[in-house]
Amino acid sequence: MDRPTTPSITPGLPELSEVLAALRAEAGDDSGGRPSDALLEALRTAGVLRLPIPVEYGGMGASWGDTNGVIAALARADASVGIIVFLHYAAVSRIIAYGSDEQRRRFLTAVARDGRIFASSWSEPGTDAAKQNISTTATSRADGGWELDGAKTFTTGAGVADLYLVLARTGEEEGAQGSYGRTNQGIFVVDSARPGFAVEGILDLSGMRRSATGLIRLSGYQAEAGDVLTRSRVTPDAIGHPHTLGLTLGAVALGVAEEAHDIAVEVGRRRMLLDSPLYRHHIFELGSQLAAVRGVVESTTGERGDRTSPALTAKVFGSETAETICRTAQGMAGSAAFSRNHPLNRLAQDARAITLMGPPNYLCRELVTARMAQR
Repeated sequence: MDRPTTPSITPGLPELSEVLAALRAEAGDDSGGRPSDALLEALRTAGVLRLPIPVEYGGMGASWGDTNGVIAALARADASVGIIVFLHYAAVSRIIAYGSDEQRRRFLTAVARDGRIFASSWSEPGTDAAKQNISTTATSRADGGWELDGAKTFTTGAGVADLYLVLARTGEEEGAQGSYGRTNQGIFVVDSARPGFAVEGILDLSGMRRSATGLIRLSGYQAEAGDVLTRSRVTPDAIGHPHTLGLTLGAVALGVAEEAHDIAVEVGRRRMLLDSPLYRHHIFELGSQLAAVRGVVESTTGERGDRTSPALTAKVFGSETAETICRTAQGMAGSAAFSRNHPLNRLAQDARAITLMGPPNYLCRELVTARMAQR
């Protein structure tokens, strides 16, 4: 099938089509629970990882709207990789906003020059979705550094990423809770190559099966003073910072919805069903739903100011509408679309996974309506 392979805007990324072709070639192989090393190398060398990094640090200085477009294109080929790159961009946005001059030079240059991948480790077994009660600790040392201890689960990119933003309790006074996290927590940049860091396994998920989502453990990890990105009152704001820019998981949902829509069209063409008014009406409905998702995602970066509510709304609307599109497309394709390896079944499971990824949709609704009540 002749599908578009690039978003409408591809800022300075002529190699993106090659990455998307490589993604499509292995998207159905989830046996390893992660992208292949060859695919990761293609991401590193194509410039995808440095897209939103300011030019002065070796990046492309792309807008967050362009960044959402590239995430959607990647997710259309492989939602798991779209998620990995989305979370990498989210981490990069925090380094840009909260890093010192030295930290920006150190970490952003490492991405732009060496292709290092970022991930974030917030969640722990038994904690709430807002990350307000965690057990991972950061104990201060006399030299200004910190020792980190604890276990994190649902870390997307575990074993794939090189650098991790880890949320830990700093042992300071009991912190007030924000929309995310507490003020007695800190965010630390953890290098996977150092002693004290370990990946303890990849989870066998029903969706996003190639996202390398798994468990990491920190055992006496020695963080330097320059590895502390945020502490105290800044931390809750830093956790939610990507949303203020309009960066949204709705872009991943858009890619999933686009792919499911096009598969439904191709099924109709292959089975000579496009002459049926009923089938064409179903296709029209899918197209209108897809257009709505695209419009909502594009609107997240359309204005100045805090874009948190549009970004969270796009995440909820996009993921839930993508689920609907996938289910409808499965019904149109027939029983074969529910087999384990059918692309529509994979897409439906990926769409469902987006609704559950942080912040999950129920929390997004609470955060958006709480902001409305504060006006």
